[in-house]
Amino acid sequence: MASAKAFVGKVILVTGAAQGIGEAVVRYTAARGAAVSFSDVAADTLEATRQSVAAAFPAARLLARVVDTRSSESVERWVAESKQTFGRIDGCVNSAGILGPQGTVDGELTEEAWGRVIGVNLTGAFLCLKHEVRAIEDGGSIVNLSSGAGLRGIPGLAAYSASKHGLIGLTKSVASEVAPRRIRVNAVCPSLVETPMGAQVTAQSGGTLTPENLPQLFRWAVSATEVAALVAYLLADESKFLTSTSYPIDGGFAA
Repeated sequence: MASAKAFVGKVILVTGAAQGIGEAVVRYTAARGAAVSFSDVAADTLEATRQSVAAAFPAARLLARVVDTRSSESVERWVAESKQTFGRIDGCVNSAGILGPQGTVDGELTEEAWGRVIGVNLTGAFLCLKHEVRAIEDGGSIVNLSSGAGLRGIPGLAAYSASKHGLIGLTKSVASEVAPRRIRVNAVCPSLVETPMGAQVTAQSGGTLTPENLPQLFRWAVSATEVAALVAYLLADESKFLTSTSYPIDGGFAA
């Protein structure tokens, strides 16, 4: 767990921050002194999150912007504005992602659905990394949100699983590229999380994809705040020797 003042004087960027894990990371880091620039494509939900976080942490420096991570121009503009506003960037969390429809590769999974999931979850992360690496301070830290589905295949979620496997490979490659600048790049791999996406997973599966039915040791879902605590640890100075690694937070799902 990051200390109570781990992010005083630091600036953190978070994508996919209107709800779920991204929102939890915004709250967790703001509570510990960070200036946070956060983004999402959902304008109304993003503004509601901004107001809620500002009310909870009146002293927090916050910047919320609507950003489509599939657009290099949109990402570049947000990263540049964040650095201009706060003067520096110390950490980035790439949390934007979608589940996509459930379906088998020889059946319901269409090329359009495949392309959309890969576009948001993998290409979007690539574009974020491209602009974040250029702007982040030496010695900074980047955390990508992969998934337990990035460590093993999930029937009916081939596009999602492939995108999250790909994100782990992207994490390792970028970590190697930026190591001379002492920038760390890691991935976090949650199993089923108590978030709107987690509820969507269960609903799409007809109730079959639940903690009780998944092959994991702990038969309950992890909370978004628990995932945010791991993300924050990887952003903080306490983890300055950790890079190019994927960290399951999955109750033994990967086992």
